[in-house]
Amino acid sequence: MNAVGRDQASGAGRILKAVLAEQGRRPDALRYQASPLGRTRDTMERVRDALGLDPSGYDTDARLREIGFGDWEGRTWGELKATVRPLVKERQRNKWSFVPPGGESYAGLAQRLRPWLDGLQTGDVVVGHGGVCRALLHLLAGKAAAEAPNSEIVQGRVLWFRRGRAEWF
Repeated sequence: MNAVGRDQASGAGRILKAVLAEQGRRPDALRYQASPLGRTRDTMERVRDALGLDPSGYDTDARLREIGFGDWEGRTWGELKATVRPLVKERQRNKWSFVPPGGESYAGLAQRLRPWLDGLQTGDVVVGHGGVCRALLHLLAGKAAAEAPNSEIVQGRVLWFRRGRAEWF
């Protein structure tokens, strides 16, 4: 994560601190979970630090890892369009269900997240990835499967799920 990302992560922590204070909730009374990948762990540690908590006091869960792009990992869209254009077009037609070679679809990601969702508690703070956020927009906020994969995910902000809705802070 570069300096901009580090600033965005700390900023998200400050936003969360303000939202929790407005609601009269104590940060130390919540459960914290992150994807085990480096960026999300670094983000969680900066969020917790901004909340005045021990940066290392959180759990990781592999089910929160980013959507897998399989053979497409690390390749640009330009490279993919030049080499596997029909597959890129197929993905554009049905992003929710399309499975890249060796990867997973958003539908598969949603299935991976369901058991994790069953264990959520009120007030869990989670640091995940863009694909995870998009799947959760469908699962928790009812965004249509055809729309969820195209949802904008904004770095440095907090996405709050509550009562079947999602709100950005």
